[in-house]
Amino acid sequence: MTAPRPDTLAFAQSLDGQYQLVREIGRGGMGIVYLAHDLKLARPVAIKTLPYHLASDPLIRERFLREARTAAGLAHPSIVPVHRADELGDFVFFVMGYVDGESMAHHVREHGPYRPAALVPLLIDVASALGYAHARGVVHRDIKAENILLDASGRRAMVTDFGIARLAQSASLTQTGTVLGTVHYMSPEQVTGEDIDGRSDLYAFGVLAFFALTGHFPFESDTPSAVLVAHVTRPAPPIRSVAPTVPAPLAEVVDRLLAKSRESRFPDAEALVSALSAAGQAIPEQAPAASRVILSSVEANAIWERAALLQEMTGQLTPPPELVRAGPRVPATETTGYKMDDVRVAARDAGIGEKYVERALAERALGDAGSEPVDVVRPGVAMEAPIHPLAGARTKIEFEAIVQGELSDLDLEDVADEIRRSVGDVGNVNSIGRSVTWTSYASPTSQRKLQLSVSTRNGRTIIRGFEDLSQMTGGIFGGITGGAGGGLGSATFGITMGVTNGAVIIAAPAFFAVVAAAYGASRLLFRRMSRERERQLRSAVERVTLRVRECIEARQLPRTTDPRRLAK
Repeated sequence: MTAPRPDTLAFAQSLDGQYQLVREIGRGGMGIVYLAHDLKLARPVAIKTLPYHLASDPLIRERFLREARTAAGLAHPSIVPVHRADELGDFVFFVMGYVDGESMAHHVREHGPYRPAALVPLLIDVASALGYAHARGVVHRDIKAENILLDASGRRAMVTDFGIARLAQSASLTQTGTVLGTVHYMSPEQVTGEDIDGRSDLYAFGVLAFFALTGHFPFESDTPSAVLVAHVTRPAPPIRSVAPTVPAPLAEVVDRLLAKSRESRFPDAEALVSALSAAGQAIPEQAPAASRVILSSVEANAIWERAALLQEMTGQLTPPPELVRAGPRVPATETTGYKMDDVRVAARDAGIGEKYVERALAERALGDAGSEPVDVVRPGVAMEAPIHPLAGARTKIEFEAIVQGELSDLDLEDVADEIRRSVGDVGNVNSIGRSVTWTSYASPTSQRKLQLSVSTRNGRTIIRGFEDLSQMTGGIFGGITGGAGGGLGSATFGITMGVTNGAVIIAAPAFFAVVAAAYGASRLLFRRMSRERERQLRSAVERVTLRVRECIEARQLPRTTDPRRLAK
């Protein structure tokens, strides 16, 4: 039997006659938690005490007691009650109700992700507790799976450690380089040091739900700093791209919680409870947990091939070796198929970028949901990048659509003609295997860098249009701002210098005003041209998509009449 630690022995002596320590439950940077027996009321309790290096700081001791007493004023079925906050000798502690169960973090580590139907009631418990606390001006600041305790049945969730994150903030003032909160759960406004409100807890709640449903965090890295940067700069992956079996109503709730802007999240926890309740009613009881999702070798190859195609079409990286062609979906087991994480690792090892794999998985999830027509033209990967702040508009535009069904070789010839008509510009058409690609080339009348491709395989046809406006950006800004603006500005500078007898203080602002006006005109012109190119490209992809659909539908008609005449 391990001998008690010296700090435990000293603490037990200070509690003599009031509480009897049974064992240590957990230990962290902000406290040590013990299971104890309340000798006066004859009941089990949990006692949290500050580590000695923090308890010796009078400011932190005072803050600890104040926050514990604030938490003691919260009386809600899903909040662990605080019975006492006090100090005895060198120790400061608070006593709370003992929850005879595991934490949500422990459950996920031991048993894997939750089934959606089993998780929603627990999430409603937590959201209700947050709503109660927020209405009383208390923000938790450290919602995480470790702070969600489950009763012995596992069907009731309770929130603990209210106010401890604020205490951590106080403690960090004397600890250089301390990262506040748990990095995987921190909201963007926490990372950037902005004032926070209850919506910061809702972001952390979204991370909690993401973790409970998938076993992963939205952002994972070997370094905490990389995770913090991702919270601020990168959009969270749609949860169905990680766990496609998460029902769409619940996925929508989680994705909204993880919005970067707090205004885009739920306005308060009460609205979140309503959304979770509605989602829970729409979730089938038999919906599986993410850990049970197994892809057949056919499905895995379909995802790899689609991700490789997405990467190839960007022209940014060399595509990996040809992958096995996939077919229709078939059942799979753990011994005959691939786990989702294995699919990601294999794609990475083959040189396929992560974002293309996630996009392919998201498309698979969308196909499962059946909530949106697959052949709707939608923005592509390039459109996910933020708008260039100096240019004021997108420098790369992309649209794509997926039509169920394959084209014949004769159909591909018809589609190639439609591409030429839709683009209305000069270019080359190349046919490789089951794909047709139209690429523009420079001419005296056009400097466009546009590519429109149609690829038909695996029971579906993919239409993609991509245009790079970087060259046009350089021409507009270089010609108007640098050429006209710089030239006119220099002339203005020279004239002003002559009129004012060399007064640079007057001539310089005149120069910069002319250049700024030229830049503004360049930005306005580029925005208009970018939007027009975006409209033209979407229209071209829509026309080609319509033609693809007509060809596929025509081949499915009875052969008593010429299908091509029917299609027209």
